Amino acid sequence: MLQSHDHTGAILPADVNMLAALFTEILTDKGLRRDCEAAELIARRLISVYQSGHRERGELLKMATDD
Repeated sequence: MLQSHDHTGAILPADVNMLAALFTEILTDKGLRRDCEAAELIARRLISVYQSGHRERGELLKMATDD
């Protein structure tokens, strides 16, 4: 599970690392490059899902990749 963030809304370094790893995993699974529009959309979704309070890896993966 990801570490919780403080009340400022900041994403802590451990969480940044986890989100980056999930992002890379999703791109690899989908065969996408980091510099395409689909990757940007996935990154936005991943951060949005995280900021809405979801911290479980499985939830983040599912919700960031649901079309």
